[in-house]
Amino acid sequence: MNKGTFYEEKAVEFLKLKGYKILEKNFKTRWGEIDIIAKDRNYITFVEVKARQKNYMVSGLEAIDKDKKDKIIKVASFYASKNLDRFYRFDVLEIIQHKNCFVYNLIKGAFDSGD
Repeated sequence: MNKGTFYEEKAVEFLKLKGYKILEKNFKTRWGEIDIIAKDRNYITFVEVKARQKNYMVSGLEAIDKDKKDKIIKVASFYASKNLDRFYRFDVLEIIQHKNCFVYNLIKGAFDSGD
């Protein structure tokens, strides 16, 4: 299992504990990929997973630049066009690894399609 897959599986476990229903993992189109698509109450959430080591200089949210946001938004728009749900949100899940434990920082509504 590669590092990205490992952290995405950790993210899925965490989101399930928070009551999210996982709809898709690694949803790919020709425009890009969304790590996790899940349902959180009335929202479809497009979750970007960012793993960090303790004391990393750039947060997971800061690591998502305009180009990455644009790709996520384009893929999300494609997904939305195929589904009937009306409420969407973009979340970022930072997983910060300390020596032998993980700290999870879920940022709901981290950005929107107007950013």
